[in-house]
Amino acid sequence: MDHSLLDRLKSLGVQVGTSQVKKSETPSDRVPIEKVVSGTEHTTPFGSAFLADEQFPADYQHGLIPFSQKVDYSLLGEWAGYPTLHEKPADQFIFLDTETSGLAGGTGTFAFMIGLGWWQSDGFRLQQFFLREPAEEAAVLAALDEVLTPFQTIVTYNGKSFDIPLLNARHTLSAFQSPFPSMQHVDLLALSRRIWRNRLPSRSLGSIEHDVLAVSRSQEEIPGWMIPEMYFNYLKSGDSRPMAGVFYHNRMDILSLAALFLHQSNLLSSPMDWLAAESLDLIAIAKLYDDTGRREQAVQFYEHSLSLGLPRPFFIQTLYRYADLARKELHFEQAVSLWQKAAELQELPACIELAKYYEHRARGYETALYWTQKAFDILDTQVLPLYIKKTTLAELQKRQGRLQRKMYSRGSNTEPVETVEETHDQS
Repeated sequence: MDHSLLDRLKSLGVQVGTSQVKKSETPSDRVPIEKVVSGTEHTTPFGSAFLADEQFPADYQHGLIPFSQKVDYSLLGEWAGYPTLHEKPADQFIFLDTETSGLAGGTGTFAFMIGLGWWQSDGFRLQQFFLREPAEEAAVLAALDEVLTPFQTIVTYNGKSFDIPLLNARHTLSAFQSPFPSMQHVDLLALSRRIWRNRLPSRSLGSIEHDVLAVSRSQEEIPGWMIPEMYFNYLKSGDSRPMAGVFYHNRMDILSLAALFLHQSNLLSSPMDWLAAESLDLIAIAKLYDDTGRREQAVQFYEHSLSLGLPRPFFIQTLYRYADLARKELHFEQAVSLWQKAAELQELPACIELAKYYEHRARGYETALYWTQKAFDILDTQVLPLYIKKTTLAELQKRQGRLQRKMYSRGSNTEPVETVEETHDQS
């Protein structure tokens, strides 16, 4: 562990390593959370829960993202599977993040802190419920359900895999009905992976926060992997002072989650306004537009990305995607041009696509034979698994023989003739 971090944690009273953990020997060792974090008692039929409640002003800005901006989240909703999401006002969304007693899940894992955030007319509201002891879980779950009642959509980061299944299980164990199955759930992790997988080695919320949102955390920050141990140390010692850092960590996660929702909405609705100089992110958005049937705009984004320049693997990948889109739109001249660019880079699949086009659509058999021979030459230089090489070689030999027969039957000097049949999947 980094020595500066170790020293800072020790100064907060954090016990590092289970060998140093000991039970509180005197009542004076106990420091209740009420003396560390400003909060109130939230009363429920199942007891009271500790609640920290904070209001951020309407002009609050998180990193580069002003919370006051109005965004179009229609495409984000469509991507998430909710095409009518854009019809809901912003105050119908609630952001959720948990801190838990373990990172692997399972029946023994519970959420000891639940952070929630949502927009109001006068700013952004952030609430955190904290289990001072595990016996308060029913009260915290009841308080959570009460807060969630007016909301229709929940937004998380990896919540579909972790937070929501965990909270569903805890509701079941407490004989409560979970509110989550009836809510729309937008998990921003999958979209983050899709947008930034080309550029960022990590798509954790912390990495996105730092590299995309330009947010820097203060010295209060506690690494997420340490939080479960810190909570158990708190339960043993009764000293809640280290929990201040956990409250800060959770609060920042909620704020970053809301900021990311705004930013991703902007990226999807107006990519050229936000990514005009970031080609790797733009090709990811172009693919998403292509997948959702917005092909005309996808073409614009692909063209702009290629003009900006891309690292070779992404340049080739974009040539293929753009060519495939052009083929689907029956813009064969454009597709051929893109395949030729890829073929110049010794791309075997591009040569095969060109041979298919000239054989089946343009009926230019000599040209098709040229590209088949070009594919033979490239295949001979490539290191491929033996079975793939043998299969490809057999397919090329079959095409070569077929082309030679076609040329013989009608004469090699016959002018190419355009047809209207779809030929992309022809062998």
